[in-house]
Amino acid sequence: MNYSIFDVDGTILDSMEVWNTLASRYIRSLKKEPEENLDEIVSEMSLEQSATYLKNYYKINKSEEVIISEVLHLISDYYMYEVKLMPGFKEFISNYDSVNVIGTSCDEELVKIALIRLGVLNYFEDIITCSKVNKSKDDPDFYLACAGVLKQKPKDIVVFEDADYCIDVARKAGFKVVKIKDWRDLDEKCIDDCGK
Repeated sequence: MNYSIFDVDGTILDSMEVWNTLASRYIRSLKKEPEENLDEIVSEMSLEQSATYLKNYYKINKSEEVIISEVLHLISDYYMYEVKLMPGFKEFISNYDSVNVIGTSCDEELVKIALIRLGVLNYFEDIITCSKVNKSKDDPDFYLACAGVLKQKPKDIVVFEDADYCIDVARKAGFKVVKIKDWRDLDEKCIDDCGK
């Protein structure tokens, strides 16, 4: 039996394009001009961290909670109606003998909406978000919180991720990590080999 932690955006869902421009879109929705590299600046931040950055840098007279709510509202229809699974994911997960949880910086309700619509939520025991454990994905404690839900040691858990900084953090915390490029290229042997 395997134990696994799955990232969502760019790993399960083919959604990175919308996240890669979200901060700029939000700032423009406030009739402000985003700095040239804004999306790159916030790319490794949690929703809470990016809301604090936007509030301070752009002098937005709203609470972080309101900013997060408005950002999520901008993309909720995308998750509800449009986002697709990464190619090959459904075939992989339906044949993968594992107890799985999700570890994501995304909003839990958005994740649930998308995964229910796409027919894969039932493959996961729980959804652990940065907000839920008050840790960002650049903190090993985030992955350790996911391990706590699985009740397993990091060395016995495979983390599926697409972001290099998350891969580094999980690996340093003692997890086996598989970098996801294309699920169609993955099989159990590959997980055993590249997860070490």
